[in-house]
Amino acid sequence: MLMKILRKNVTKVFALLLGVMFLLSIGGASAGSNYIVPTGLKDISNVPRSFFVKPDGTPNVKIVVGSYAKAEDVASAADIAAALGSVLYKEEEAKNIAVKLRKAGETDVALEQVIYRYDYETMTSDHNLPYNSGLVNWSKSYDELPADYWFNGASYTANYSTWASSFSAQFKVKDSDAVNGEYLYGWDIEINELSLLPIDPADWDGVAPPKQADIEIPSRRIVVSVDYTLYNYTVKKTEVVREAYPEWGVPAETIVVNESRIGNSIDVELDNGTIVGTISPGVGAGDEFTLLGTKYHVFSVGMGSFTAGEVLGTGWFAQNESKLLGNSRWEITLIGADPLQEKAIVTVKDTKTGELYGPVVLRLGEPKDVVVTGDTVELQLKLEALSENLILGKIAQISGYGNIKTYSSGTYVEYNDQRWIMSVDSDGEYIKRISMTNEDELIGNPLDVLGIYTIKYSFDMRSLNEKDVDFDINRDGSITDTSYVVAKATITILENHPKIHELVLSVGDRIPGTDYVISGVGGVKNIVLKTPTQPITILDTEVNFVNPTSNYILVGSNKANLLTSMIFGHYHLPVDFRVWFGEYPVLGYIPHCDLLKGRSVIIVAGSTPKATRKAATILMQYIAGLS
Repeated sequence: MLMKILRKNVTKVFALLLGVMFLLSIGGASAGSNYIVPTGLKDISNVPRSFFVKPDGTPNVKIVVGSYAKAEDVASAADIAAALGSVLYKEEEAKNIAVKLRKAGETDVALEQVIYRYDYETMTSDHNLPYNSGLVNWSKSYDELPADYWFNGASYTANYSTWASSFSAQFKVKDSDAVNGEYLYGWDIEINELSLLPIDPADWDGVAPPKQADIEIPSRRIVVSVDYTLYNYTVKKTEVVREAYPEWGVPAETIVVNESRIGNSIDVELDNGTIVGTISPGVGAGDEFTLLGTKYHVFSVGMGSFTAGEVLGTGWFAQNESKLLGNSRWEITLIGADPLQEKAIVTVKDTKTGELYGPVVLRLGEPKDVVVTGDTVELQLKLEALSENLILGKIAQISGYGNIKTYSSGTYVEYNDQRWIMSVDSDGEYIKRISMTNEDELIGNPLDVLGIYTIKYSFDMRSLNEKDVDFDINRDGSITDTSYVVAKATITILENHPKIHELVLSVGDRIPGTDYVISGVGGVKNIVLKTPTQPITILDTEVNFVNPTSNYILVGSNKANLLTSMIFGHYHLPVDFRVWFGEYPVLGYIPHCDLLKGRSVIIVAGSTPKATRKAATILMQYIAGLS
């Protein structure tokens, strides 16, 4: 009995020693690096640039992921593919060299309206004050500024109340919304009526403009309209067909051509175009469109109404896996699936409230209303596909829509935590136009409008002393030690993003605004980018073992990637990833892999998908250093 116990303990100790020796051997294989190199493989620092790219700049490698790998593995493969873009090019001798000058310009001003102006011109022109009597009352301080110098749309003769009630501005923005992924639909934005809320109400009596104030746009004073009829239209463009030679008296010759474009009525108006024909009469059932950036799927279209839901996305779910559907608040858990009967069973958790729904049976291709509140389907799920994976088990592809309801004129929708009222123009077959009006008042300075424009209020007052300029400013017949003020208040509406201005110059051109001429450009190579024409990322089941035509980067552990498992078995490499230290990344290089007819292989792995992502990041950094 004692001998059995001793033998048992000795076996445990021996196994432990073997494990320690194995860990030490792996650690030694990657001495000085921040990742593990399995014994028998080379460090990735030995990988040449030719592993990734051919001499002509095209890809020489494919990235292999498991057929049903974890999302982290797929993301790692995508990151590595993106990193390869930095080395996919060919250098050639540069010809026809041009120099591009680039400068970020001022933020475009959509509107700059002086709303109050008190100065010599407004006194004499707008108020017709005579020199010898009217100007002697010229204000000497803020408290003396008069009340009737607000702009009324024609002259500076109104008071604050008249100005606030008559304020109006209109903007048009191109290509802001999409139908079926095509951003060809502009916005028409109209603002009517605008008020000022002084920061210190006690310091403002409603006469002169407040020194500091927020802008207030009342409820139902902003309207945003989107026209969903798509047109083919032309824009007249002038082209030079012969340059001018003034020394010989040869004039330039130009022709006017019609340039074809696609857009809605707002694009046509902004381009001063001419409509040739209608490409699409609007948004129909089955289409997906965006409204102020929110994506909807249209189920049906009525007269003055339509039924639609927000697109939540589509995802693959493994059995007993819980994850969010897209970027929604709904967490889905696949608790059972039967590919033969074409059905899956899920539970759904509302991460916002913590409420759990289900079990819910989903049948292939049949939408299922999961959460319903009144007339709104808060969540609808649809089973798109079913399959079974040797590693992950049963998997299901599920898509979803949220907030499915019928929209008509008067329906409230949320945008940027504010309520907007919808107006619908539809003919029973197509949505023609949708307009949104703010239900909530908007307050701020600066005040953001839909993330596109910023509205600002500013007040400026200056003073000038008669003796300082030796001039009788108020025309009372004498020059005294008296200062008189002028004042101006402005509403400015700016686009949120500055415009980028570019200028292309060739050798021999003069740099504008200077005496410098570009005499030449030295040591310049022409970089020819090579965009892949075939997929770089493939599944492990798609690898051609008979005639491999590239090198391979294998992403994922032996449990997630069948090709990784085969190579580890062929080279008698350790396959129990648990012996590696938790989240430690694993990288290894095989210059000539027997299984792939001598092609080279890089293994990107780890004990968990998180560790694999670390390994992928290290490889990306290595690739970046090759470029």
